[in-house]
Parts: sequence; structure tokens; C-alpha cells
Amino acid sequence: PLELRAGQAAPRHLLTVMAVLDVSASMRATDIAPDRLARARLELLDWLGRLQGERVGLIVYAGEAGVLLPPTDDPALLQRALDQVDPRLIEAPGSNLAAALDLARAQLAAAPGTAKAVLLLSDAEADSVDTSAQAAVAALQHARLPLFVLGIGSEAGAPVPLPDGGFAEADGVQVVSRMAAPAYRQWAQTTGGRFAGVSDGDADWAALHDRGIGALPGDPLAPASAAAWRELYAWCLAPALALLMAISLPRRVVATLALALWAAVAAPPPALADEAEAWQAWQQKNFSGAQALYAQAGGYRGQMGAGAAAWRQAAYAAAARHFGAALLLAESDRQRADALYNLGNAHYARGQWQAAFEAFETVLRMRPADTRAGANRALAWQRLRRQRTDAPMQSDLGGRRGFLAEGQIQLDGQAGPPPDDPESEAAGVQIDRGVPGAGGAHAPAAAAPSQALRVDPRLALSGLKKLDRLQDQPTTLLHNLLKQDARHDDVERPPW
Repeated sequence: PLELRAGQAAPRHLLTVMAVLDVSASMRATDIAPDRLARARLELLDWLGRLQGERVGLIVYAGEAGVLLPPTDDPALLQRALDQVDPRLIEAPGSNLAAALDLARAQLAAAPGTAKAVLLLSDAEADSVDTSAQAAVAALQHARLPLFVLGIGSEAGAPVPLPDGGFAEADGVQVVSRMAAPAYRQWAQTTGGRFAGVSDGDADWAALHDRGIGALPGDPLAPASAAAWRELYAWCLAPALALLMAISLPRRVVATLALALWAAVAAPPPALADEAEAWQAWQQKNFSGAQALYAQAGGYRGQMGAGAAAWRQAAYAAAARHFGAALLLAESDRQRADALYNLGNAHYARGQWQAAFEAFETVLRMRPADTRAGANRALAWQRLRRQRTDAPMQSDLGGRRGFLAEGQIQLDGQAGPPPDDPESEAAGVQIDRGVPGAGGAHAPAAAAPSQALRVDPRLALSGLKKLDRLQDQPTTLLHNLLKQDARHDDVERPPW
């Protein structure tokens, strides 16, 4: 018998393309429905379906230019970037095509490989044709970067709408934005690319991609692994040989071989053997050896045991790492709550009061009856009040906004029945049971404050509701990020 061969992967076109999208004021003109900018986004989404592994980045420009997305072969990322496209991303008015093309050339120079191209989606505004744009096109030609242009406009033109209503005017005359197709077509042909006007059918992408970008030679593919058939006759031959030996060999030898085979099959799995050795080392107070053996056993139980052993050595950073790993490996709500409890203890021991409070808070959401988690949360909260910690919070362990614990662990916990935990020690923070084979391993108690602090749950809920009402402002954030790529020049351009 032969093993079935795996299917062949679809061929990939290894090419890096920087898509340059015009978001200037003239892109709001409505001679192309629904408007030029909205149509450009739709055209890019349509283009994604034609890609065959190309890496695509996205630059937006108006009076300045900025990188919205570096080159990636993940279409979902490009779709997300297109969802963020907004004229407000670029504050400077006008259409600085030279800055956009120079930025695209710089991005492609830093990208791996040699197969690269620039795709420009613009209304090809006549006022954007200037000497600086001509120089940028010449630089693309010198770098052997073909320029492909999708013109989204009309030669008849359309007035430029203003954000507050009305239309742009120059010297009291309404401005009409017209497409300078001949100049842009010449630029594209000079670099070895193509120009196409937007169309309602597939003619535009048939010209730009099928006969353009998609037809460019890509970088060489990595050597494909040769398809080889695996001979499996040995698996059929082994039982036959065993039967032949049973017939021809003396019964005593056959019995010995059978006993050896049974011993091999009945041997405990390596993980269980490691846990047994680790527990033996724990009982002998060899916590360093127990930590190594538990970590070697792996899995949730192994990481919990390794964390408890690290705790006994006062290696709280290592304990936090092990408990964090156990949290990720947990298979039930109870296991998640136990791992979070121990992780909170490790954070508390390291003086990370905020992270500890968040961990205990999440445990209480999952196990409201956990008195030990409640006591430890109160201790962590009191430490926070002493420090007057006012750090902004982002996301807690349960998925709400809040401070992330070490390792950026996020968990969507669900309420579960409280486990049979050991008796609570009100004297301070203690570690939960978690050592396989142990009845419960308590860490040294932390010094308790002289007066316990009562946390009003109504205040906590009020704070969480206020955090949930916070409004994200992605456009403002992206606007500030794109300003890092801005290039300032002294050229005066029309504000559309």
C-alpha cells in the first residue's frame, strides 16, 4: 500500500504592489457614482478577488501622504484598512501626487524581492500635473517600478463639494474638477505600466491586472517539495512476521516476547512519569527540580505545578509565566479560574497591584463565592489606593477595558461552580492548589494591612460602565500616525 499524496497548493504570484489612493477634496465629486472616493474603495475591493498571493500595501494622500498599511498578503487586512479610509485622515489640502509616489517608491525599496509595482487610484485631477509629479514619475522609471493608473473621473468633470455644503470656488467661479487622462496615460506608459479609466464592467481590471500587474514576472518561488510516495508495506509485514515467529519459535521465547510487549504497552505515558518524578521532588523539598520536571511534563497540570514550585523558590516572575501558560492551556472554567487566581498571586508578590487586582476581579466574576479571591482582591485594591495608581486601563483578563496583566493575556471567562478550595487564610495572599498530587500548596502569607478596606461593588460597576462608554476615535488616531510620513514642501497647490 502507498500513502495518498497531498493536494498541490495553488500557484502564487510573488509581487509587491503599493496601492496609492487619492483622498483629496476633488475625490468627493459625483460624476462617478456614488462619488469618486467611494468608487475607488469599491474598485479596490473588487481587485482583491483577482489577487494570487501578491503583497499589497496602501498609501493615502491629499496635500500630504501617509502609509495606511504596509505590504501584506492578507486580503482581510487590506479590507480593514479600506474601511478606515476617510478624507479626514490627511489634513493638508490639495493633491500632492509627488509625495505619494515618492513614499510608495521608498516603501517598495524596503520590501523584499525585486518584483514590484505601483497602483494609483486617482481622479487624475488636471491641477495635479506639475513638475514635481513628473520628477516622481521619472524616479519610478529609474527604479524600474511600473506605474498602473486607474482614473476615477471624467473629462467633462464635476464641481468639488465642500464638507460644510456648497462647492469650491476660485475667484468667485465654481471649480470644476476634470481628469487629465492624456498626462497620466503617458506617465504610466513611460514606466512600463498601463492607464485605464474606471468602467462599470471588468474592462478596467482586465487591462490593469489581467494584462498588467498579474502578467508581470514575479519573484522566483521557493523550491517546491517533491511529491514522494511513502511505502507502507512494513506495517502489513510486521504482523505477518510476528505470527511466523510465534509458530516457529519455542513457547518460552514467545512468552518472553509477549511479556516484553505488554510491559512496553502498559508503561505510563512520559508526561505522567514526569509528574510522578516531579511530585517526588516536591515532597523532598527539591522545588528547583520539581519546577523543571513539571515544566517538562507540559500541559495545564505541568504548568500549574511548575508555577507552584517557582513560587516556593520566591521566583515570582517565573511563577507568573507558568501560571499564564496554564491559563492558555486550561480546558474548563474551573481550570481557568485556578490559573487566574495563582497568576494574581504572582503579580501581587511582584508588586504589580493593578494586574493582581484585575486577576482576582476576573476570578470573582467566574466564582462569586470564592472568599479567598475576594480577600486577595481587597488587599490588592488597598495597595493600589496607597500608591494612588491612576494609569489608564485598556483591557482586563475578562475582556473588558482595563490594564492588561503580564503577557497580555485576555480571557473571556464564564461563570462556573466554585471549586472545593482549601480554607481561606485571612492573613494575606495565598496560592491555590495546583500541584498535581498535592492536597494543596499554600504560599507564605503576605503581610496584611492593619485595617481591611471594604470595596463598594456599586462603585466598581459604575467605573466599568463608564469605561464601556468610552468612544474610540480611529480616524483621529490614524490621522496622527499618518502625519509621521508627511513631507512638507513650499509648492502652492489648489486646495482640491
